[in-house]
Amino acid sequence: MVLDRGVYLAQKNCFPGKWPNRFRDAWERILQFNKNKKFNMYQEEVMVPMGNWAKSRLKNLSEVDLVRDNSKVGSGFGKNVSNWLKRDNVYPANVLYMATECANRNHSAVFPEALPEWFVRLFTREGDVVLDPFMGSGTTIKVAKRLRRNSIGIELIRKYYEAVRDEITEKECYLLERRAKYESNKHK
Repeated sequence: MVLDRGVYLAQKNCFPGKWPNRFRDAWERILQFNKNKKFNMYQEEVMVPMGNWAKSRLKNLSEVDLVRDNSKVGSGFGKNVSNWLKRDNVYPANVLYMATECANRNHSAVFPEALPEWFVRLFTREGDVVLDPFMGSGTTIKVAKRLRRNSIGIELIRKYYEAVRDEITEKECYLLERRAKYESNKHK
């Protein structure tokens, strides 16, 4: 298994508190593991707006900005600022800014739907399977369903499993046929 570089979730409304020897944690590390070195990643699905900085910065490009400028430290990396011209969106950075979820839905660690949505869009296409090995309140399962992905949720705590099962009643099938509604099969 390969650990790719992590993503950081900056929490706009982080947990309040005061500790004598540290600051409040306003970010959380999100680790991305891949089974193989080569994997699907659809960055165009999670592009973000360019930002206002581009309006003034890209107005007056220098000679250096029009060609690939190699790094001054010899790292082999460089940039061509003119590649940013006429772009509305850019690839995402490794920091996501989101507010934490306020309605706990009877679970202590609910997160906003935007978080799993970002990863589901980044790594899957419609019809792919999303596995949530720690289903909890079912946020990832609900997002996968809304984005037309198949999903599998695993949860050890029965009351969380039952709450998610009761919320997800409609069964849909997308394989080789038009969208159709199927009767719910509740197991009680």
